[in-house]
Amino acid sequence: MSSQFTYAKIEQVVSGIKKLGFHDVIEVALGADIVAKHEAKEFAETIQNQKFMTSSCCPAFVSYIRQKYPMLTDKISKSVSPMIAVSRLIKNMDDKAKVVFIGPCTAKKMEIKQEDLVGDTDYVITFEELAAMLDAAEIKLEYCEEGVLDNASFFGRIFARTGGVTEAVRHVIESEKIDVEFKPVVCDGIKECDKALKMARVNRLNGNFIEGMACVGGCIGGAASLHHGPKDRNEVDKYGKLAMEKDINDSLRVFDIEDLKLDREI
Repeated sequence: MSSQFTYAKIEQVVSGIKKLGFHDVIEVALGADIVAKHEAKEFAETIQNQKFMTSSCCPAFVSYIRQKYPMLTDKISKSVSPMIAVSRLIKNMDDKAKVVFIGPCTAKKMEIKQEDLVGDTDYVITFEELAAMLDAAEIKLEYCEEGVLDNASFFGRIFARTGGVTEAVRHVIESEKIDVEFKPVVCDGIKECDKALKMARVNRLNGNFIEGMACVGGCIGGAASLHHGPKDRNEVDKYGKLAMEKDINDSLRVFDIEDLKLDREI
């Protein structure tokens, strides 16, 4: 949201969402913290037996591999997306909760219908749809009081822009002193993803981890963004730096994630 509702503070957006009737607002960036920690360890184990692994947080990128490069499907990370991770965390804490994901991504509407993910996230609405609901309810965000939103680390908060996944995974590898060589190839948009996958298919990839984001700029450039001009990644980084927790382990210390199911079944 830090790159979307530019006319209001993100804390005012939180208040606006609650005025619509939502019980609480939790950052999907918390799910990104969970995924980064899990994916770093998965990478260290996986790379011992294969030449590279791809990220799995962007459902459009994952779908693109399955359709255009089926021979590389086994190289996709088994980690669930941040949306699914935080949804499972919420439902572990309250099994009666109904989880609504709000974001700029239309592919998330497809993701929640996948066989092994059904029931984790109940609904997906886009920022465009949220803005329409706020307008219909005559809620003006710029006049809302400031709510509280502090669930994630700096690294979880930058997951949504190109390069964020790589930075988060590298942070976990370095902070936990995981003994593995990490050589990422960061792809900004589907054209760059396609180029990296072509190189990987012929064993000419200059790296061992592909961060794939189908939208230019990353999730912040999603198809259902509120405005479709170039996104300022600095706004995402600025918001990330406001996080009370700078380290992923610090943001997760109060949550029990040991029993969370974080691998895809199919």
